[in-house]
Amino acid sequence: MNTAQPISGAVAQPGPTTGGGAQPGQPGQPPQKPRRRVLTSLGFQIFIFFGGWWDVAYYILNILVFVYKGLQLPYPGRNFAMEFSFSWLWILIEAPRLFLASKGNKTERVGPIAFSCVLAMPLLALYVYFVGFQTYVLRIDQLLNGVAIAFMALQIVFAILTMVRFILATRFT
Repeated sequence: MNTAQPISGAVAQPGPTTGGGAQPGQPGQPPQKPRRRVLTSLGFQIFIFFGGWWDVAYYILNILVFVYKGLQLPYPGRNFAMEFSFSWLWILIEAPRLFLASKGNKTERVGPIAFSCVLAMPLLALYVYFVGFQTYVLRIDQLLNGVAIAFMALQIVFAILTMVRFILATRFT
């Protein structure tokens, strides 16, 4: 049996109710707060998302290039170990950087985004090292690190724009 219909089969007429069914702005109903604008940056989140997928491809290709260089080129032992460990250091910094950037964007907080920009500086140094100061720099190294620097530059630009947006929104409200 449908409890929304009266038993007699007559259609119930809409009328005033006592349980808070009044329309907003009518007596008996508390005024609603105005809706707050969403400040998160879709463009920034897109670059974080695709930057994460690029990082997976970059890491796999970078490791494969190191294996190739280790097998085919006469590497000094200490240099190979140091440069290979830089790849592990890269992943230990890059994953938290992207996480903080994403979290800061989604929660509309400047702190995590600013810290992700600070973490970008040692990563930029690693990219520059990989592109110019490794023992052997192949064209694939230049390509991979060039694309990675471009992704990071776009992410930093969007991060700065997003932080400015968050700061201005909280300052003038």
